[in-house]
Amino acid sequence: MAGRRVNVNVGVLGHIDSGKTALARALSTTASTAAFDKQPQSRERGITLDLGFSCFSVPLPARLRSALPAPHAAPEAGPEPSEPQLQFTLVDCPGHASLIRTIIGGAQIIDLMMLVIDVTKGMQTQSAECLVIGQIACQKLVVVLNKIDLLAEGKRQAAIDKMTKKMQKTLENTKFRGAPIIPVAAKPGGPEAPETEAPQGISELIELLTSQISIPTRDPSGPFLMSVDHCFSIKGQGTVMTGTILSGSISLGDSVEIPALKVIDDYNVIGRSLFKKETNIQLFVGLKVYLSTGELGIIDSAFGQSGKFKIHISGGLSPESKKILMPTLKKRSRAGQGEAAKQKEEVERPEPALHVTLSLSFKRYVFDAHKRMFQYP
Repeated sequence: MAGRRVNVNVGVLGHIDSGKTALARALSTTASTAAFDKQPQSRERGITLDLGFSCFSVPLPARLRSALPAPHAAPEAGPEPSEPQLQFTLVDCPGHASLIRTIIGGAQIIDLMMLVIDVTKGMQTQSAECLVIGQIACQKLVVVLNKIDLLAEGKRQAAIDKMTKKMQKTLENTKFRGAPIIPVAAKPGGPEAPETEAPQGISELIELLTSQISIPTRDPSGPFLMSVDHCFSIKGQGTVMTGTILSGSISLGDSVEIPALKVIDDYNVIGRSLFKKETNIQLFVGLKVYLSTGELGIIDSAFGQSGKFKIHISGGLSPESKKILMPTLKKRSRAGQGEAAKQKEEVERPEPALHVTLSLSFKRYVFDAHKRMFQYP
């Protein structure tokens, strides 16, 4: 919340090519640098590859004003304060199956989900996946039947009613049972249509979103917690990181420390160079590996997307192994600086003198249709 402006995040999710970005564009009055597929790769492939952010504002409904903190709800002395605003930040998520991790990342910060359905096709694979994600990540849902302009005008209403009934039946066994369903045409005529074609049903959708939204609970006094949405570099400016603050507060000019990721402890190590980057490491989870230092470990999970994997050592690392894997930090003074060198010391982590190797052995029988892997004690 900033001043007399209350922000809510609305996720725009659905199957690829259902018109999510066109809907976000039709609703928005302000776009970020990452909105509406501005990346060259997105334009080249014609699909959304990353999260897009844009927003629009409406007067804050009377039913929500009572939920505002006292300093914002009570008028101050002096000039009459401006009308409180409700800002909808739209999180445009990709729809392609290979980008499901990006979709899940976007779902973590939304307060309400718009499930966009191509009215000519109905529920599709990623539509169903987005619905599952929505059940985990958010409490409210609005179903948007998009592309109604593609329906024959004489049969349009009948087709909309039929699809509405199908969606109601789909939602029956979910926590979104009874969720509102609204028809729109975000981009009449398709992507190549002239901009003079006005979207259909957008004002009704804004009214529906305003009636469905509630002010999210944020704790400005709690520990600072920010979900990182984007990280990119700007030439001449450096690295820029944007995100959504879920707890705590921050002011202009404050410094934020980003802690380093600790990838090893007494019971877990990260292995590499055993699998190719494209290998599905999940197939090897649970198999035993032997460290050249003598410990027995179990492959626990993949670590990132570069072929690295996490190994759990139930008995823990021996002191000798820890010395090899976690060399102590050494300080190196800058030569030729005299007394100034003592004040400007560099910290370096030397490469381990010995490399720890891993050994993985298993059997797979050629006649086994399931291609299971076996290990023996």
